[in-house]
Amino acid sequence: MIFRISLIFGFLFIPFTYTSAQESSEGTSAVFLTYHRFGEENLPSTNVKISQFKEQVKALLEGGHSFPDLTSTISNLKNKALQTPKSVILTVDDGYKSILTDAWPILKENGIPLTIFISTDPIDSGQSNYLSWNDIRQLVREGVKIAHHGANHGHGPQGSLEDFKEDIEKASKRFKEELGIIPDIFAFPYGEYTPELQRALKELGFKAAFGQFSGAAGPSNDPFALPRYAINEKYSNISRFKLLINSISLPVANVVPENPILEQENNPPSFGFSLTEKISNLNKIACYPSHLGKAADIHFIGSSRIEVRFKKPFPIGRSRINCTLPGPNGRWYWFGRPFIVYE
Repeated sequence: MIFRISLIFGFLFIPFTYTSAQESSEGTSAVFLTYHRFGEENLPSTNVKISQFKEQVKALLEGGHSFPDLTSTISNLKNKALQTPKSVILTVDDGYKSILTDAWPILKENGIPLTIFISTDPIDSGQSNYLSWNDIRQLVREGVKIAHHGANHGHGPQGSLEDFKEDIEKASKRFKEELGIIPDIFAFPYGEYTPELQRALKELGFKAAFGQFSGAAGPSNDPFALPRYAINEKYSNISRFKLLINSISLPVANVVPENPILEQENNPPSFGFSLTEKISNLNKIACYPSHLGKAADIHFIGSSRIEVRFKKPFPIGRSRINCTLPGPNGRWYWFGRPFIVYE
C-alpha cells in the first residue's frame, strides 16, 4: 500500500483542467472509514493506536469535513442527491470493548457520530474484550447507531445460502430481543460477498451493505457493495489518511467481473469498467493490483471504457485493485474492487 500511494503522488504537480461533470462528483461523494480495535497494540493488523486515532480526529475536524448520519448518506447516494461538504462517516466492525473505553469518548467529545456493525455471537459469549448488551444499550442512549454484522462473523461465500440466511435471522432475533430493533444496514464479515448473498440481503429487507475495500462512495456504487477504507496501525500515516478522507468517487458502470470470488480459470481476472462522466485527464488513471508491486496495463476502448490486464494471478486470501487519478480541487478520484481466492 505504501508503494502504491507513493506512485500516486507522482501526478500531484501536473496541471489539469476539469469539466463541470467532474466537479459534480465531488458533491455526491462520501467517504466511509472502518475500524476494529483501539489501543490494543498486541493486535496491530486490526488496531489503531490512540495517538494515531486522536491525530486522525484532528485532521477530520481541521479539514472542513462534515459527519452526516449513515442512513441519510446512503439514501442520498441512492437518490444521487448532494451530500454535505466532504462527508466522512466513521464505522467500527465487530463490537470490541475498546470502542466504549477508548474510541467513543474521543468522538463524543468532538461531536463525531459513530456506527458499530455488531456480530451478536461474540457479544452473547460474554468475552471480556467485547462489548456487553448493556454496553451497547449505553452507546445507543448516547447516540451511537447499531448496524448488522450477522451472528457468527463467518466467511459467507464459503457456506451455503441457507447458512447465510440463518445466520442473519439468528442475529436479527438477538437484536430485536436486546435492543427492540433490527438493523437494516449490513456489513459483510471480512468484506466477503457474492451477487447471491447481495440478493439475499435485498430479499430480507436490508437497505444497503458494505464491503471492506478502498474507494469513495458515489451514486454509481452498488448500494449492496459499498466501499470502506480500512484503517489500522500500519496504514494510519496521517498523509495517507488525509488523502483517503479527501477522495471522491469515480463515476463508473458496467464493472466486470461482478463476482469478487475468483476460481482458477478466471485468476487473474479480466477487470474492466466504463466511465459515466467525461473526465478530461482520463489518460492519467492508474490501477494497482495489491499483489503486483506496480501499476497494471490499461487499455482504453473508445472514450469511456477501461480494461485492466495483468498476468500474475492473485494469491490465496483477500486482494484488491485500486484505481486512482487526480480530481478537482487537489482531491483524488478513487475506485476499488475486492478479489478473494479461497484454498
